[in-house]
Amino acid sequence: MNVTAKLTGILVILLVGVVLGLQTAERGISKVSGLTEQQPQTFYIKKMDEGKMEIAVMGKQVQTANPEKMVNYMSNMGLTMGSTIKSGAKTFVDWVGNFFAP
Repeated sequence: MNVTAKLTGILVILLVGVVLGLQTAERGISKVSGLTEQQPQTFYIKKMDEGKMEIAVMGKQVQTANPEKMVNYMSNMGLTMGSTIKSGAKTFVDWVGNFFAP
């Protein structure tokens, strides 16, 4: 298997483990201290009125209104990045293929 794929997989697993560990530790601390009114600090999503959502990661608010706009922005950015990588790989393969052309 490719080393880059292995490294990426390990990093994703470690990131998920860290987030789950932080959430578990936070729940344990809130049980001991008894401060349940406080919102979670690691990761929390709260639905507001009229389809709006409030998302906070590590205590910082990421987004409050119009989630469709952010999804479309991220989708467009991903599509642009994918097409750039695809065209770059095609150019590279064509360039290497020219060395072996008769």
